[in-house]
Amino acid sequence: MKRLLVILFALALLLACVPTPEQEAVFNKGDGTMEDVIESKPVTDYAVQSPSAGAEQPAADEHSAEHETPADEQPETPTINTLSDALGAPERCTDTFEDKVYGGTLKVEINADLEIPNVSKVPVYTVQVKNFTPEEREHITKLLLGDGPYFNYNRALTDQIRAKCTIEEYTQEISNYDNRIYGEDFPYESYREGAEFNMEQHMKSYAELPEPGPSEPWTGSFTNERTIVSDGANRYLGIAGDCIYFYDETGTAPMPFDARAPENAKEEAAMRVAETLFSDMTDASFLASGITYKEELFLKYYNLSPEKFPPKEYTVTLVRTVDGIPCYPYSAFHGSDTAKQSAGVSSDYDDPVRPEYASALVRDDKVTALTWYNAFDVVKTENENIALLPFERILELFEQQIFRSIYLDPAEKGDPESTEQMVVTRISLSYMKVKKKDAPNERYLLPVWDFMGYTYNARMPEKDLTGTKSWFSGQSLLTISAVDGSIIDRDRGY
Repeated sequence: MKRLLVILFALALLLACVPTPEQEAVFNKGDGTMEDVIESKPVTDYAVQSPSAGAEQPAADEHSAEHETPADEQPETPTINTLSDALGAPERCTDTFEDKVYGGTLKVEINADLEIPNVSKVPVYTVQVKNFTPEEREHITKLLLGDGPYFNYNRALTDQIRAKCTIEEYTQEISNYDNRIYGEDFPYESYREGAEFNMEQHMKSYAELPEPGPSEPWTGSFTNERTIVSDGANRYLGIAGDCIYFYDETGTAPMPFDARAPENAKEEAAMRVAETLFSDMTDASFLASGITYKEELFLKYYNLSPEKFPPKEYTVTLVRTVDGIPCYPYSAFHGSDTAKQSAGVSSDYDDPVRPEYASALVRDDKVTALTWYNAFDVVKTENENIALLPFERILELFEQQIFRSIYLDPAEKGDPESTEQMVVTRISLSYMKVKKKDAPNERYLLPVWDFMGYTYNARMPEKDLTGTKSWFSGQSLLTISAVDGSIIDRDRGY
């Protein structure tokens, strides 16, 4: 409650409290400025020939003619991608600066690699919410559940299977306590007693479950807007509007962990398995952006070694790519207030814009469950190759606007002023769905810059930030339009 009051108070006073930079940042207020830029003339490709291309060659004489390389054996003139060069973007950016924000002082450290797509064009598209056709529903159902026969979803059977799996997990956990595979400082007895108590409760619940009865033949249709189909193993698939949910027989789904890069060949193989399935399901392009395994948090928390508890189940995060440009499902940083400051409260922009999210659960080199929601279709090209602002200007806007967008909890009476340290670890250029003026059912697919990282203060020493860094790895500290420099709130989508 206290934090809520602080936020409300900040809305009224923040612009008066923070220092004014020499140059005002540009905001997207829905006044058509961004649309004017999008409708501007496309630029040429962000690719040029190498310096040697087109260079004048010395004339051949009668003595050198016999040593000439035949035309069909001449090496092709190389071309180089110059998107990074065209934007004046370095491979890595480092800087430090600080200033006052509401509630205290914000110190910013940039120590980040730049992630820029290897493309020669950056189009701007219009996209709409995807609605899976009956043909797509049938194709996906057969791909995930086979050719049938199909059954109606049997919830009672799933409840029974889930309860049995939970009891088996606690049985294994108690066995692990007996085998003493945990770390040196692990409190065996108290944790073992807790596991035994939990298993006892689940066994009582399991005994009270009704008998599920046989599954009934499927009575649905692929023409229905909402399709729920089960197979003989009680795996079930739900397709509704722009969402797909596919669960294994225990009702397990991919855990929404922030993905990380693979560490070994087996994890790499799991990523390829997920990519192949999505490629078979849809014409859209998806790439595995990272992976985590189910036991990761368990291993870290209990100080286990992977050799004693080998990971076998992976959650693979996939990202849509359009023309080679990723559409990352970033969310807005929890401590920012960009939307209210930059665009005000507008009835035209009240509904949040949800990013597309896709993930797959891979077990024994096979996808056993997946989620894919907020899917979209590209319906129109607005600009074949939009001109982008130089990175120097983007960095300048970040250094100005970050102090207008972040707020801190003010210090208690008598305590020293609040000080927060912000560390920017990634800077990426990607696509984001952005609201269109006077078009409630359409979105721009717009190139934006995201500054990713985390914050900490004296109450949270950096050496203890392992979990915090992971928690905020999918949050953008600030999102800036690459075409006009406007500040975009990822939750509100403008």
